[in-house]
Amino acid sequence: MKIIIIGKRDQMGTTPSIRVKGMSQVRYNFIWDKEIRHYAYEPKNQKEVDDIFRTQGRLYKTMFFSVWLAPETEAEAEAKDPKPKAKGRKKQPVEKEIQPA
Repeated sequence: MKIIIIGKRDQMGTTPSIRVKGMSQVRYNFIWDKEIRHYAYEPKNQKEVDDIFRTQGRLYKTMFFSVWLAPETEAEAEAKDPKPKAKGRKKQPVEKEIQPA
């Protein structure tokens, strides 16, 4: 999971990173990620995530953050949450033909 800055695009020859100061005065270095084409930071724990998102609208009035989740491969998805295969429904016994009297 990466936190990205919305609305900040890289233009040729501009800064390769943006330093964002959190509410706790810790600085986070958002580096340009060519793959996702946004400035991104990978937080180490939930405390950093909370600190970064609290700055939005307070310290930085025009800077907004979002989360970038990498797409999962099928193997990762199955390993993460294996779904049991559906078993066939139990069929109720059907009486054989009724013989006329």
